[in-house]
Amino acid sequence: MKKIKTIILQLLLIYSSINLAQTTKIDSLKKSLKTTSEIDKKASTMMLLIDNYFNQNKDSSEYYIKEVVQLTKNKPSLEKTYINAILKYAQFYIVKGDYNKSEENYNKAWAKLKNNYNYQLYSKYYGDFGVLHFYKGDFKGALNNFSKALELAEKENINEDQLRFLNNKALAMSYLGKAEASLDVHKKAISLAEKLNDSTALGKSFNNIGLIYEDMKEYEKALEFYLNALEIKKNGTSQIDVANSLYNVAGMYKEIGEQENDTTFYSKAENYYQKSLNIANTINYGKVILFNKTGIAQLATVRNQPKKAIEIYKSVLPDAIKANDNQTLRITYLNLGVNYLKLKNLNIAENYLLQALPIIEKANNPSDNASVYKNLSSLYAEKKQFTKAYQYLKKQYDIEKDLTKNTLKEKISDFEIKYKTEKKEKEIIVQRKQLLAQELALKNRTLYLIILIFTVIILGIIFFGVYKKNQFKRKQLQKEINLKEALSKIKTQNRLQEQRLRISRDLHDNIGSQLTFIISSIDNLKYISKDASTKLKDKLTNISSFTGDTIHQLRDTIWAMNKSQISVEDLHTRVLSFIEKAKNAVDKTEFEIGFNIDKNSNFSSLTGMNVFRVIQEAINNSIKYADAKNIKISLSETNNYCTISIIDDGKGFDLNTVHLGNGLSNMEKRMSEIDGKVAIISKPKIGTEIKLTVKFLKSI
Repeated sequence: MKKIKTIILQLLLIYSSINLAQTTKIDSLKKSLKTTSEIDKKASTMMLLIDNYFNQNKDSSEYYIKEVVQLTKNKPSLEKTYINAILKYAQFYIVKGDYNKSEENYNKAWAKLKNNYNYQLYSKYYGDFGVLHFYKGDFKGALNNFSKALELAEKENINEDQLRFLNNKALAMSYLGKAEASLDVHKKAISLAEKLNDSTALGKSFNNIGLIYEDMKEYEKALEFYLNALEIKKNGTSQIDVANSLYNVAGMYKEIGEQENDTTFYSKAENYYQKSLNIANTINYGKVILFNKTGIAQLATVRNQPKKAIEIYKSVLPDAIKANDNQTLRITYLNLGVNYLKLKNLNIAENYLLQALPIIEKANNPSDNASVYKNLSSLYAEKKQFTKAYQYLKKQYDIEKDLTKNTLKEKISDFEIKYKTEKKEKEIIVQRKQLLAQELALKNRTLYLIILIFTVIILGIIFFGVYKKNQFKRKQLQKEINLKEALSKIKTQNRLQEQRLRISRDLHDNIGSQLTFIISSIDNLKYISKDASTKLKDKLTNISSFTGDTIHQLRDTIWAMNKSQISVEDLHTRVLSFIEKAKNAVDKTEFEIGFNIDKNSNFSSLTGMNVFRVIQEAINNSIKYADAKNIKISLSETNNYCTISIIDDGKGFDLNTVHLGNGLSNMEKRMSEIDGKVAIISKPKIGTEIKLTVKFLKSI
């Protein structure tokens, strides 16, 4: 179904006629108003204030309109200003949606106008009165007034007014179903817009052509023209124009979504409706507020949300009835009928559809006629009144048969191609002129250019030779610097390695031998002190055992210090060695070790040592405190990370209640030192898992 929306909003007819230049600042106008005492100057200053406020502040605009009307009323010398103010008041009520008061003011203006011809006032009257007819749904009346306004503009040879009235006339014709004749008017409007370089008028033509495509149900093509028009209007100064174009784009997204059964387009439609509604609320543009509400209600209808749609449409009705807004009334009555029909509430649906029928038939728009006939046919079929259902179905068929004729599609396609071709030809002519001028300039410069080229080539060869020579020197110098840095780095690494080896030898030869001597001395003391107390013997045994553990740790440290890197294979071997010792100490515990890592993977010496210490700590805890019978150690690799798990079937503990001892805290501290992670998972009577994650060294 065709949306009034698309149509009405797009032309922005009403604001075409109030495109007065707002060059004077409001503050200076107010200042001027205070300082002047002459009535005619006061009136003209207030008219400028009205123009400046009209699209920004409706309350201030209305205040000054009333002031001008009172100031100029019954003053023959200011009659022209009085009529202008009355016409402005009529426009003001169109924007507010109060069509009855608007018509009252147009009648007041005509009573003063009809006996004294003045082009400016006559064209303004016919143009704006046509807008009122259009919004009231009287498209014949609108066309009649637009045609009269156009005749006056052509007679006076005023191009800007001709362009405005051509666009308005084309819109009214297309809405009356005279699309082919409308295209001819569009062609004149587009040619004139290009001649005047009027992008705003061109945007209106794009809107109107989009409307014709919409009537033909070529929604994607209509969307293309509406989007082009929107881009043009965004660069303009009228927020009303932008609000109208946003509304048109929203309608097309809704239609495309319905046509293609794709709900993603509904979200886009809702977004554009909301943008348009926000602007309309900001500038208090009552008509567009109503249109956007009905648009959102139509979205609810196609989304099969009839109750929501009905609620929105009913909220619109009071304002539309009050303003005698047949445009909004016909779409509202029609869609209330459609949604009640969906809810199978046939009597209420019939009531609304029959209220919509005379308004739609009076407007005589083919698409809307087809839509109301279609729904009445469905309604009476549901009510088993098949004679009526058939009558309306036949009316629908007759209209849609005309709508599907190819002549219009062919004509508009030819029109579009011809327009683009003419535009392209003009561009080609301009380009040819530019090319000829460039060729002439090139010929005059050729000789100088040849001399310049030879000079540049010779200088280029010289500079290139010098550059290559300097580049070679720089490369040689850089190689020498790199070589020196590499040698210095190797020397530094060798010195560090020598220091590590020296320290490890000192630890092994001095501290290691001293610790071995201590163990031997303690064992001798135990032998000599056969008669000593059991307590003393236990202490000596503990000291001997502690010293032995210290020797093992010292050996592990020396193992790490002797290497700049520790391979996974070295770590694996060290873990196996530790497990063998553990087996000898606790024969009741079974060990299982899994290894699934590339043997070429490496750790830094610090990382390897810390990981090994944490594994030791975890195994010792499982043996000493958990009383585990089985301990499983697994090493695996994922995305350059090493993952190590130590799982036992011991006593376990509750992480929420137990206090973590030094052993577990040490694990976390060691892993944090090497940017690793440790996770502890334990359940009472089930067991404990210690999971370590650490990154390998990058391969060189």
